[in-house]
Amino acid sequence: MAAPLSKDARQIAGMFDAIAPRYDLLNQWLSAGFDRRWRRRAVRSLALTGRETLLDLCTGTADVALAARRTAGGARRVVGVDFAAAMLEVAREKIDQAGERASIALLRGDATRLPIEGASVDALSVAFGVRNVDDAVAACREMCRVLRPGGRLAILEFAIPKLAAVRGAYLFYFTRVLPRLGKLVSHHSTAYAYLPASVGAFQTPDEFARLLRDVGFVDVSATRLTFGIVYLYTATN
Repeated sequence: MAAPLSKDARQIAGMFDAIAPRYDLLNQWLSAGFDRRWRRRAVRSLALTGRETLLDLCTGTADVALAARRTAGGARRVVGVDFAAAMLEVAREKIDQAGERASIALLRGDATRLPIEGASVDALSVAFGVRNVDDAVAACREMCRVLRPGGRLAILEFAIPKLAAVRGAYLFYFTRVLPRLGKLVSHHSTAYAYLPASVGAFQTPDEFARLLRDVGFVDVSATRLTFGIVYLYTATN
């Protein structure tokens, strides 16, 4: 039996800090550019009108935060939270370059203990970050706590495709090719081996949708994207 996957917060933060300088390049390259489409789809699902405060949890290098400002009728204000300091430094540089410093604030924080007041944000997004949290239930409860009643939630997360033809090719790429390419470019020995391991250890789409309902979200939906490689979870508080 394989050893349990470690999700110690300091260890995971250190891993993301180490790959931060090449993180965006690798995301685009290893996903063949699909990562941008997935993020835009998540932002559209929030139906922003230009009046909202959006919390982008596990913001990383702020791609979703920036997309939420750039979309038509985008969020009035975005707060990005992440626990990896080097990722936030890259995010700050991108925000400055985009001229969005006045509209996007960044905070270092833990997804299970958010430094955000209850019922204080109108919308909440998470892109490929929930599976990295040691206690996903606590993180989802925190999302429910900080999101105002009627607020919208959008979560992107990887999954193992169900279609046999896609599943085989995906698993070969994900477990054999991607870790080697990721190591070559990032110069980090384990980060891109952790990625497929963390996806395999995460809840199935049905299980995660049930978790969201259990912590209090309603109108929960799990939408398959790109043959089930990624799921978009939407819900209302």
